[in-house]
Amino acid sequence: MNIVLFGIKGCGKSTFGKKIAQKMKRAFIDTDDLIEELYQLHRGQKVSCRDIFQEVGPVGFRALEYEVIQSLQDVQNSVIAVGGGAMVLMENVEALSKNSHMVYLVFEKEPLKKRVLSQTELPVFLDPNDPDSSFDRMYDERDDFYRKLSTSQLDITTMKEQDVVNTVCKMFDEAVRKKESNGK
Repeated sequence: MNIVLFGIKGCGKSTFGKKIAQKMKRAFIDTDDLIEELYQLHRGQKVSCRDIFQEVGPVGFRALEYEVIQSLQDVQNSVIAVGGGAMVLMENVEALSKNSHMVYLVFEKEPLKKRVLSQTELPVFLDPNDPDSSFDRMYDERDDFYRKLSTSQLDITTMKEQDVVNTVCKMFDEAVRKKESNGK
């Protein structure tokens, strides 16, 4: 079984994912890296997810993301960090949940907004003319959607890094024990 970490941009999915994978001696997969590799395979040039999103737009980007997530269905014993928008598509949620314990890394809106808006480059999905409001809209929509998914949730806003790692590992161990005791 895999661990899938998801949440709103800037919450630390990749950072925590790498540390959890290291602690559990598992492979770490970042879907953003796979999207960049897939794009390079198709287009013959290596560019960042940001540049891919700008070039192909949200629909093209989500199509690449969907292709990457579908390719992960046979992956086992890995920690997977997925982009924030990936979990808005139910086909992605269904594909990932088949063989994974999914954890929504909750980060309170205001401190996360401060973190995201202080980056040198704004995320491409935010309106550069109104980053505050566009962040609020995106956060509210995604947070509402994520909370309705039947996944584990962990509020990491004020947690120390090692506590997040340890808690996610414990949540995973409990999920595995529960699944085994249910005979599934």
